[in-house]
Amino acid sequence: MSDKKDPYILSGREFSSVKLVDHNNVFHDSIGIDSAAAIAKDSGLDLVCFGEESSGDLPFCKILDFGKWKYNEDKSKRKQHKEQKKSSKEIRFSLVISDNDIKHKINQAVGFLQKQDDVVLAMHLKGRQRAMFGEAKQKMNDIVNMCLANGKEVSRKEKENAITVRLAPK
Repeated sequence: MSDKKDPYILSGREFSSVKLVDHNNVFHDSIGIDSAAAIAKDSGLDLVCFGEESSGDLPFCKILDFGKWKYNEDKSKRKQHKEQKKSSKEIRFSLVISDNDIKHKINQAVGFLQKQDDVVLAMHLKGRQRAMFGEAKQKMNDIVNMCLANGKEVSRKEKENAITVRLAPK
């Protein structure tokens, strides 16, 4: 989050003069606030200030359609938020899974990694399988090694009844 304030529509005469970019994209270094408001009113647009007066600098204002500008800003924020979301796929294994099923699930994991998705490989041990934690750990290491050609190991969690490995695309 930035400390930058949202622009606002100037309602009062808070400043005597401003820096202005008008509706034709012409820059005015110093123009009176009354003149800027008149130009905005004549063009049917809004006078929007993007900064407050500080340390002797004039505030920067622009003449634009505020509703349209705000809509485009929100739209770009939603797009950035969507791009930041990264999906994660989970593939579960058991201790007694057959070799053919392992190959099938590894092919799925490779496909997810190629689509730039994170993959979580999970093996949950139930009942008496907990006594065979060493075998489960070895089987999970073999599965991870088969997937490392297309991804890299990001994290690993080992509990007494579960092993979880997160893979990220290369």
